[in-house]
Amino acid sequence: MSGPTKAIVIIALAVIVMVSLNIGMWRRMRAGLAAARAADQQDQQMPADDTLRG
Repeated sequence: MSGPTKAIVIIALAVIVMVSLNIGMWRRMRAGLAAARAADQQDQQMPADDTLRG
């Protein structure tokens, strides 16, 4: 491979790696948000504990 062709291949591989990492990060973030929402809804459904208020 000549210089420009090799550079294009390297850049393309770098873009593919970055997109893959970004997709993985996005999935983790969405899973974390879903877990936080589920925990928040569960907290809202539970009655408040009045014994702590004195």
